[in-house]
Amino acid sequence: MSPGFFAFTLLGLLALIIMWIILSIPIYISADLLAKRSTILQAMGASLLLVLAFVFLTLIPFVGLILWIIAAIVIIALIYETSLLRAILIAIVAIVIFFIISFILALLGLALIGTSIVTGGRLLVLI
Repeated sequence: MSPGFFAFTLLGLLALIIMWIILSIPIYISADLLAKRSTILQAMGASLLLVLAFVFLTLIPFVGLILWIIAAIVIIALIYETSLLRAILIAIVAIVIFFIISFILALLGLALIGTSIVTGGRLLVLI
């Protein structure tokens, strides 16, 4: 195995962790505002479960997306021990915060990071 492959894999893993943290920030902020009891670890756990649920449920065309939206609300409600209505509000506020952060990063000249956040973490690097 070449050292370049190892470095590329390590860089990819580091990028994945950074994107996971960035993805967790809007959930943390919105849950802290609306549920009044949020930690970054809770937000990271929620974002991990949301991404995993998305990956598996969207394998089913159309119905999977609807099931994922329901699962996302339930996941947020269970992690933050709140009602389903408050979980919906947390999700909506997190989406708004997500796009605001992406827009700010793009304005600061970090368009690559901002674009990758807006596209759901699909970071394309041309070598």
